[in-house]
Amino acid sequence: MWKNLSGKVRALIIAGIAVVVILAAVLIVSLVLRVDVAEAQETALAAAGGGEIVAQEIDQEGLWSEYSFDIVNGDTWYEVEVSAFGSVTGLESRQGGYGSYRQGD
Repeated sequence: MWKNLSGKVRALIIAGIAVVVILAAVLIVSLVLRVDVAEAQETALAAAGGGEIVAQEIDQEGLWSEYSFDIVNGDTWYEVEVSAFGSVTGLESRQGGYGSYRQGD
């Protein structure tokens, strides 16, 4: 059957197989590289210079999760966003605590 196909058809079949293999490899690599909640928490705490996580939010977007943490460190609170792959994508800080929350309560 392969011998009966024209050169263009063979090239299209080979290109299609190559695309499928590349997409499968990208999916596997991305699944291996993504972080879980515990790793995202460690990343957020490191970005804030330590402290205590007082709130967290996990947004599911398809296969990926994006994490957002509110962290209190002394009288400064931080909002840290961490991507599914463990990089900090957002960092905001404010003085004066976190609402009525006091560290140690």
